Amino acid sequence: MLETSTSKRIPRVRIRGIYATALTQLLLKYGFQIVQTSRVISERFSIPQLNLPADVTIKNSDIEPSELLIIGYPWAVGKLLDIIKKTLPYSFYWQSKLQLYSTVRAKIVSKNNNTCIVSIDSVEAELVLDNNTNCREGETVTASVIRPGVKPIEKPRLVPGLAVIGDYAILRKTSSPRVTISEHIRSPYKKAELLEAATNLVTKKISVHWRSNSRFAKREELEKHLEELEKQLQLVEDRSREINSGVVNEGEQLVLVHLSSYDKKVLDKLRSETTPTTPLHHSLKSIEPQLQLVVDLADKLVSKGVDPRNIEESIIETLSEKLQERKTVKILHIKPDGRTIEIGPAYIKNIYAYSGKIIILLERRVRSRGIYDGLGVEKELGDTIETEIDTSSWKTTHKYYSKNGELKGIYININTPPEVGLDTIKYLDLEVDIVRTPSQKPQVIDKELLEKHLNHGIITKQLYEKIEEEIKKIL
Repeated sequence: MLETSTSKRIPRVRIRGIYATALTQLLLKYGFQIVQTSRVISERFSIPQLNLPADVTIKNSDIEPSELLIIGYPWAVGKLLDIIKKTLPYSFYWQSKLQLYSTVRAKIVSKNNNTCIVSIDSVEAELVLDNNTNCREGETVTASVIRPGVKPIEKPRLVPGLAVIGDYAILRKTSSPRVTISEHIRSPYKKAELLEAATNLVTKKISVHWRSNSRFAKREELEKHLEELEKQLQLVEDRSREINSGVVNEGEQLVLVHLSSYDKKVLDKLRSETTPTTPLHHSLKSIEPQLQLVVDLADKLVSKGVDPRNIEESIIETLSEKLQERKTVKILHIKPDGRTIEIGPAYIKNIYAYSGKIIILLERRVRSRGIYDGLGVEKELGDTIETEIDTSSWKTTHKYYSKNGELKGIYININTPPEVGLDTIKYLDLEVDIVRTPSQKPQVIDKELLEKHLNHGIITKQLYEKIEEEIKKIL
């Protein structure tokens, strides 16, 4: 989308998913305009169902329910993100390296099978070749972004050609033009109307993708929109001839927020300001989707006057009992670079539930040789690793013992307070660790990685300061 005066107005926000009530409550406080609301949200907040095009959408990810997906015009995403970071400071924030559907001039670096490796302003990306594009090192090509690369471990993906984006449609100049329609538009009459409106552009080798917003617009408005986008596409093409390398035209900014258990409790509180909400509402719905019926029932009990503390205690006791029955559990370790490392399965030696928290003592047997990371101590067959999980704590303690029961070392992982599901323990790894052997004093390791994540905006200043506070407590 070419830069316009719209960046000065209040963003129109579309909200979907399991965090919709809490986020609507939050954003209404800050004066955002909520559009395309569901009937439930409209009635819950006494706001109209405005069928206006959204500037930005926020919802939980379909792949990972603990992640918020924010996508929209960069100016609108920026305003929304300021509020989200201020409200939910103890989560991970990943922002796309390139904007979705942006047009770029990319320099070809190398070739890997049928994929060109290109560079745009020091960002490395993959260019998927078509029949009309050659991959010659040193040349520059015009391309559009179809996968922006959000997490640090992800690489953006491009295709040859230009692109522009608007409220109702996305236009791309390609060698194989076609019309596609958002899956959210189901009316056969509307689909037929959209196909007919775009026919003229296809003959000009311009592909049209109708966005979900287009289902609310009249035919005349849609045709006028296509005319404006076609003019923008020509301007982008002219500009691309003047730029040797870099971004020619912006697209949509995409941000993923991996919510910590701490921030989910903040969302619980926000939701409770509007409708009865059980403790652990968002945590259970995101980490254990099959418990959604239980959460809905618990919300109704709160609405009928049952003390939320009693419900929370019952939920925690039930989770503990179910874990004890399974005897083993896996640990999901979410890294700041976007990786999920699975540890286990680990045997549950003991589990306690009291005062709103769960404490679990786990044990693993070492079945390979090597060196324990961080400790620099030899790993031997028959060693035992004991792990203590405390859902109220910002640390996880691992103790390493020889097969004779001698302590080899202690590894303290700094992380957000863990969440517990029916067979899973999950937390955000905060990179910094504290290690100690029987012959050495405690040492803090990997703090430079934490500072890198702070500089890249993956963690907030508030979270960085919280980690420093926890380190001081331990030392």
